[in-house]
Amino acid sequence: MLFSVAIITDTISSNSLLTFPGYFCLTLFTIKCYENKLSAISIVVIFFVAMLLIKFYTIYLLFVESLWSLPIILIHCLGIISAFFYLKLKRPVNMLPFALSFLLTMFMFFQGWDYWIHKINFGTFTGRVSAYNLPAKFEAFDEQKNLITENNFNDKLILLDFWFTRCGVCFQKFPQVQAVYDKYKSDSSIAIFAVDKPIEGDKPNQAFEVIKEEGYSFPVVIAKDEELPERFGVKGYPTTFVIDSNGVIVFKGDIAGAVKMVDELKNVK
Repeated sequence: MLFSVAIITDTISSNSLLTFPGYFCLTLFTIKCYENKLSAISIVVIFFVAMLLIKFYTIYLLFVESLWSLPIILIHCLGIISAFFYLKLKRPVNMLPFALSFLLTMFMFFQGWDYWIHKINFGTFTGRVSAYNLPAKFEAFDEQKNLITENNFNDKLILLDFWFTRCGVCFQKFPQVQAVYDKYKSDSSIAIFAVDKPIEGDKPNQAFEVIKEEGYSFPVVIAKDEELPERFGVKGYPTTFVIDSNGVIVFKGDIAGAVKMVDELKNVK
């Protein structure tokens, strides 16, 4: 099933930044208000049950489809647990669980969510991978119907950006593809291709036409086999690969990381 790699880390990280202190304060307030009627551990259990019920659908997706929501569930739990230990431990030790949990929340807010979502979408935290050979034969047609294969990659640094015509996020990322193309288009040792996955409903040459309509000039090719991206291990779109001059994949991830990898490899030479 096709889907776009939506970058939702801003919403998720902001949510965690608010919900961690929220769960902490609410748990703390409730324990103090009802400590004469219920034990602190009972209140904590009630909060866990309530949180699990509220987050039922998120947790369902967590175990059935994706682990993307795992850190936010853990951060919610840390808010509840930190409040319990804040009341039960002696000072200043009682501040340690809160401090550690807060530092984790801040890390997730500033960088951790980007790493985690990248791991879920692309299999690595940063996109850098141990060099491995192409997992499938590459065959795609350019606008002139020329067949582009891995033979065209020989002794070149290659950037492949996999997309499809109904992928909104792909079009959001195309300015970055255009920027790296403009930067290196005169360098014959680098080749950049936006690889379109043909889907049902696409008109002939639609991929080429829509790119021109958007004002982009980077090279576009259409995969000969519609399953080519999946054979490369693409699970969401867009996904970008960098292939070094030895013909091995050294990066799999988002376009921003791919551009950094290309710049790095060019500086090495």
